[in-house]
Amino acid sequence: MAFSFFIRYNFSSGGDYMLLKYTTGMLFTNSYVIVNDDNECVVVDPGLGYKNVALKINSEYKVKAILITHGHFDHIDGIKYFNAPIYISKEDEEFLYNKELSLYSFYGMNSPFKKGDLDIRYVKDGDIIDLIGYKFEVLQTPGHTIGSVCYSFDKVVLSGDTLFDHSCGRCDFPTGNQTLMHESLLKIVNHYDLDMVVFPGHNDKTTIEIEKNENPYI
Repeated sequence: MAFSFFIRYNFSSGGDYMLLKYTTGMLFTNSYVIVNDDNECVVVDPGLGYKNVALKINSEYKVKAILITHGHFDHIDGIKYFNAPIYISKEDEEFLYNKELSLYSFYGMNSPFKKGDLDIRYVKDGDIIDLIGYKFEVLQTPGHTIGSVCYSFDKVVLSGDTLFDHSCGRCDFPTGNQTLMHESLLKIVNHYDLDMVVFPGHNDKTTIEIEKNENPYI
C-alpha cells in the first residue's frame, strides 16, 4: 500500500527539533524522522509503502543516518530509497538479507538487499551515537527479535516493536523469545526516566510512567 499518515511533534527541551511520524504500509508501521535546525535528519525504521515519503524526506532534508530497531520487513523496506549509513545490531543484520527472518517470505516477497550493498554500522547495548547534534543511546531489548534495540535521545524513546502502548511485540516469529521480551520490558521501564515519551513501531505514543504502572506485560 502506498498511503501514509503523518504527525509532527515539536520538542525544545534538549534543543529545538522536529520529530515526524509516518505510518505506512499494510501493517500500519510507524517510522520516525528527527530533524534539526540545519535540516539534517535521522530516519528510524523506514518501512513498506515508503517511496513517496522518502521522496519528500530526500527533497527537504539531508539524511545523515538510518536507525533500525529490528530487521522485520515492515521496518527496513524503505532503506532502499536512501543513501546513508544503516545502524543495526549485529544480531539482526542477517534479517536484511534473509527473507524468512525478515518475514518477506510470509507475504511472498524477496528481500531487496544483498550483502555488501549497504553501509552497515553495528550498534550494541550502551553505545552512544552522535548524530545531527544529538546523542542517541542504544539499549538492547531482545524478545521480538534476537537483536531488537531501542534508541533514545533527549526525552524520546524509539522502542520499535518491543514496547507498545499497554502492550508489547509478538514473540512467535523467528528468533523471538517470550522470556527475553519480559526481561527487556523490565529493562526499559527501569532504565529510562518516567517522563520519557515512547514512540513505538505501531500504534500510539505513550510514556515510561504509564507503561511501568499500567502495562499488563510488565
